[in-house]
Amino acid sequence: MDGFFLFVLFAAFLLLAAYLLWRYWGALTTVSPEEERFEQRIAALNERQAHRYSDEELATPITEEDAWRVMVERGRRTARRDRSTGDLMRQSARKNPTDRASRLLPDRRAASPRADEE
Repeated sequence: MDGFFLFVLFAAFLLLAAYLLWRYWGALTTVSPEEERFEQRIAALNERQAHRYSDEELATPITEEDAWRVMVERGRRTARRDRSTGDLMRQSARKNPTDRASRLLPDRRAASPRADEE
């Protein structure tokens, strides 16, 4: 009788352990819709990054002409950005001409003594 009781107790313990593992695994694998959308966005980003350059482009070294062309194109892009940023600053300066000096640079004039301090 003791052997049978020990067997039932051991079987109950194994079933409880299996149930707890099942619940733990279910909690780990359950994904909320927000997490699923986030993982899909990350996967799409990785896919775009992985296929940015072809295998042929990576395997062959770049020629001097191509390197020069890439450098000039990137320089033009930054010049366009600088120009557009400068245009925005000029437009905002035209809108508020009195506020321009105080906003861009601190006033560096020597402080003159006030009439009440003399």
